[in-house]
Amino acid sequence: MAGLAANASASLLEKPGLVTTEWLAEHADHPDLRVIDARSGLSAYMRGHVPGAVYLNTESVRISAGGIPASLLPTGQIASIFQRLGIGADHAVVIYSSGEEAFSHATYVAFLLEWLGHRSIGVLDGGFEKWSAEDRPVTTEFPRHSPVVSATGARLQPEVMTEAPALREMLRDEAVVLLDARGEAAFEAGHLPGAERFFLRNTLAGEEVLTWKSPEAIRELAAKAGVDGRKPVVTYCTSGRESSQIWFTLRHVAGFENVSSYHGSWIDWTARGWHRK
Repeated sequence: MAGLAANASASLLEKPGLVTTEWLAEHADHPDLRVIDARSGLSAYMRGHVPGAVYLNTESVRISAGGIPASLLPTGQIASIFQRLGIGADHAVVIYSSGEEAFSHATYVAFLLEWLGHRSIGVLDGGFEKWSAEDRPVTTEFPRHSPVVSATGARLQPEVMTEAPALREMLRDEAVVLLDARGEAAFEAGHLPGAERFFLRNTLAGEEVLTWKSPEAIRELAAKAGVDGRKPVVTYCTSGRESSQIWFTLRHVAGFENVSSYHGSWIDWTARGWHRK
């Protein structure tokens, strides 16, 4: 199956995690680095972006399937999108988006890359707002990255993604901590059985410029939601994108290993009719 190989360059980023604006500025010209602007609007990218950043709207990897919206494209097609962006197995990838969406667009791209087997992944702490607030360079020029050849020997990382049937069995056995990343109104209107609300913005600090809270503060929040490192944790939201922010935060900021995202989330669950049982 087509995908990204697991032997991505470790010379820049050994494993997925946050990167600072200072780090990105220092390594911006490195030939093995690729930067993705994942903000939700193309117009924002056109007005100005980090030099060298290619644009990727997260809706490019999703489409209605069987009438169900926001379904992931087949694996090979998702891998092909990254290859067309010029991202290969030997590239370190830094993704940024905006604090307006709690950086969930950036973490969704990181989630997909890790699922495809990529390991050299960074999410920019503070996003484009912090980069701009520090008067770092911004450009309207487009980078020129040639498409890469499809990687061979790629292996999916199934542990980062939970499918609905498996989650349902885990819930029956009470063998999982289930976290809902949505706001209070959405949660009260309906949620998966046994879920705890873990609003994604509560993991961030700041006002005009948002950054991630410390690992200690996030672990404290997680403990209040029942996360203790013993049971596996599954995150979900409406369609899987906001869920990725909680997944990334717990897995790669707070350091909990057994965390996955239910990528179909509430849309998939209700489409199956399971919310009525």
